[in-house]
Amino acid sequence: MHKNLMIYGSCVSRDAFPLLDPEFKLLSYVARQSMISAMSKPTDLLQGDTLSSAFQDRSLAGDIRSNLLQLVRRFADDIDVLAIDLTDERLGVVRLPDGTHVTRSHELVSSGRLKAVHGRTQDIRIMTERHWTLWEAAATRILGALSQMGLREKTVILNTPWAETTQAGDPAPPFWNMDTAEVNAYLNECCAHMRSLGFKVVDLPAELRYAAVDHKWGAAPYHFGDSAMAWIAAEIRETAAAAA
Repeated sequence: MHKNLMIYGSCVSRDAFPLLDPEFKLLSYVARQSMISAMSKPTDLLQGDTLSSAFQDRSLAGDIRSNLLQLVRRFADDIDVLAIDLTDERLGVVRLPDGTHVTRSHELVSSGRLKAVHGRTQDIRIMTERHWTLWEAAATRILGALSQMGLREKTVILNTPWAETTQAGDPAPPFWNMDTAEVNAYLNECCAHMRSLGFKVVDLPAELRYAAVDHKWGAAPYHFGDSAMAWIAAEIRETAAAAA
């Protein structure tokens, strides 16, 4: 019997999917959508041309529409495992003049749509008090909705602290000159909040937290090696077995 997986997160979770058994089917993959944006109202202020990459276009359109819970509800009855990681929270959000929030993704910035917005926009970066206030409220609402849909026991939240070194021991490349230790402390607080709401949070073992220099998406502190991907796949399998 096949098992249905939904991923809400980033390439950190998605790249582990090929390591799962053939019985696993990927129902949906929601990326580049901060929890803050996911709980925002949709906005009409970011109209623009279709992006050349189908994945990037789908991700940006979904973020603008805040479609996370809509997709979860669509697949709720079929989901065997919902895997969540917080890597894309690194991007922060942008507050638009209509009071909505969108993820400050590469897709959004490079599309030029922000430049066409009339009125003041505000960047809200990760690790700020404003971001935490918005994120904590959004996460509480999302996890409350998942509980109401009966998905709490089927959800695994992957706490994957960024790598400070490569497997060879060299410093891992930074992201946007962010201090990796500070990012990890912040994301740990995020995961602690979700754990306090009764959700399963699993922590990537310290010995697996190294950046892969030959990663297909390039070097980054959140692009891990094969052993980390195998660990994520194992956690997804374990969640499916426990929820069955």
